[in-house]
Amino acid sequence: MVKSGDNAKLIGEYSGKVVSGHRIALPAALRKLLGSSFIMTKGYEGCILVVPMTSWEKLMEPMESRSFLDRNVRDSLRFLVGSAFEVQGDVQGRVVVPETLRDYAKTQYSDKRETEVVFVGLVNWIEIWEKGRWEERNAYLEENADGIAQELISVKEVV
Repeated sequence: MVKSGDNAKLIGEYSGKVVSGHRIALPAALRKLLGSSFIMTKGYEGCILVVPMTSWEKLMEPMESRSFLDRNVRDSLRFLVGSAFEVQGDVQGRVVVPETLRDYAKTQYSDKRETEVVFVGLVNWIEIWEKGRWEERNAYLEENADGIAQELISVKEVV
């Protein structure tokens, strides 16, 4: 977590496990910024997105300001909002991951094998990844980070 004045940011990578009851404990450093109630929904590339209530409206704003007639807007809202749950953590920061989300992200509890997860703080939200999926995605990012950055720069320059 980084603080810039009063603007603390969700950052860093943390490991965790799914325990019985399909519960996960959010890392303390991230939990402080999430508050007691937050949104969990499907994220892109097979992760779970965790968004503080204070950031949820801002995240939805670009889609809400666009026309309902735009199919991509409708589909994005279906994906993000249609799978969203308001969740509250217990005193130890544990939350039960809703069935829809754990099926999507492959984070089901199993007494036959340990399910490890990775929490990735991305400034205004957190992604929760099944460890194997995160390792694959992270390998891709490490190999392609420069190209991705160059693509972002060229998009900005065109606009």
